Amino acid sequence: MKIKEGNAGLIINFELLHLLNSRGAAKDTTRVMASVGRSEYKVYDYLVGTVACNQTKEHINEFLEKSQKFKLTKAEILSIINTRPSQLVELDPVDRRATRTATRA
Repeated sequence: MKIKEGNAGLIINFELLHLLNSRGAAKDTTRVMASVGRSEYKVYDYLVGTVACNQTKEHINEFLEKSQKFKLTKAEILSIINTRPSQLVELDPVDRRATRTATRA
C-alpha cells in the first residue's frame, strides 16, 4: 500500500473496514493474497470484532445529522462513531447521570 497524501484527514473504522474489504481482506481466508499485507489482515481481523462491522453509511449519516446541534469537534464525532455502545444497557448509567445533572440546574 502506498501513501498518496500523508495526513489527508481522519477516517472512521467503518471506512477503513470498507477499504480493506474492497482490497480483498474478507475473501482470502488463507491469508496469502499478495494485494493485502499481513498488518492489513491484523487490522481487518480487529475491525471485524468492533462495532464497525455492524455500521452502515445510513446510520453514520443519520448520527452526523442528529449530532450537529451539539457542535461536537471532528475528533469527538470520530470517537463516538468508532466506540459507540453496542447495547442499550451501556447507555443507561449515562442517561441517569445526565438526568440528575439537568434536574439540579
